[in-house]
Amino acid sequence: MLSGPIHDYRNLESETMPASGTKETMSEAELEQRQEARRSHGAYAFQGRGEQALEPSKRSRFVELQEQITDKGGVIGLMQDRAIKAVMVCELIESYIGEEVEKGAKAPDIPALKSLPAFWNSAQRALSSLLSVMDDTDKPLDITDLMKGGENGSD
Repeated sequence: MLSGPIHDYRNLESETMPASGTKETMSEAELEQRQEARRSHGAYAFQGRGEQALEPSKRSRFVELQEQITDKGGVIGLMQDRAIKAVMVCELIESYIGEEVEKGAKAPDIPALKSLPAFWNSAQRALSSLLSVMDDTDKPLDITDLMKGGENGSD
């Protein structure tokens, strides 16, 4: 059985919703901003109504993606782009954190530090997925294979 009050966040006139990942509450302005973002990015509309829910520029990108992922080469190309972006985001965040620390900020006080593990997990998944679909000739040498005298190390 549940203990404590049950909150109904659909009626927000008297309460504010907890901030994501914290025990703090959001102000009405923060809540309004989050609700606006939910309506404005279009992801939920796309899930529900498909391509017709997209703006014209997004519809053309949808068509590009359909064409790009029709073969293995296109899929691998898209995976490479996503992996590069994921790693680059991590490096940008790390650089920002380093700059902030150099300016005197304490690392635990930098909000971006809290999200860095999630970004690195995403980058790792993107790289692992990409590596799993690459041809053997495209894969880097496996050090354990070299140590065992496998085909890559038996020249």
